[in-house]
Amino acid sequence: MYLSLIFILTLIIPFIAMPKHIKMNILPPYRVILLSIMGIGVMTALVLMVASFSGQGLYAQLHEVAKLISADAATNPMIIDALGMKEMSEAEISQMLLTMYDKGFLVLPVAVLLMGAIVSYIAYIILSNIIGKKTEVKKMPKFREFTFPHGTAMAVMIMYIIGWIMLESESEMGEMLFANFSALFDIVFVLQGIAVVLMFFHFKKIPQAIAVVVSGFMVITSIGKTFIVLLGMADMFFGLRLRMGSRPSRR
Repeated sequence: MYLSLIFILTLIIPFIAMPKHIKMNILPPYRVILLSIMGIGVMTALVLMVASFSGQGLYAQLHEVAKLISADAATNPMIIDALGMKEMSEAEISQMLLTMYDKGFLVLPVAVLLMGAIVSYIAYIILSNIIGKKTEVKKMPKFREFTFPHGTAMAVMIMYIIGWIMLESESEMGEMLFANFSALFDIVFVLQGIAVVLMFFHFKKIPQAIAVVVSGFMVITSIGKTFIVLLGMADMFFGLRLRMGSRPSRR
């Protein structure tokens, strides 16, 4: 129930929160999107609080569902074969799958914000095209021109270090904080790195479709992801795209 509510709010909040800012035509597009994401974050936090006050919290509910799914999957020959678990007992398979689900649930906050960012980005394009028929609005810049605000790199690095310290100190919330801060760290620098790749292909006059495919391939491979994170770091600290001749505006 609560997870469905979060999902619905993530889909509708951008279409409620952004139109007035688009009509005002003052804030840059990515700043409007950021406000939408913040609104989604606040509403998600409220839903999680309500869920915890109502008795069994959302994470406890998800854990119970995961137990049922894991137990059922542990008896499914197709899943066992696909995962190469023939030598494991049913109880071991069930426990391993449950652990995987629980670790996935840890990054729920960042996953919601990432989904909110994607929905907000698409919603801005749709809304700006609709509202733009009646009044002048700021159009969404090309993603290759995107860059995070000043201080973002240092902020996410500090958050990552804090999460790691809490994890090592075996704090009660340490594992969850580190999982989310680590995911946020990756997302920020990966997005920045993708923008660098797109800009590089743009200057080389290579079709952007190829740039998108290359970026996607880099993100899903270990070495490629590491490289694109390093590109993102280098751009945020040393201005790689400025050296290419581009001037990405900070949104």
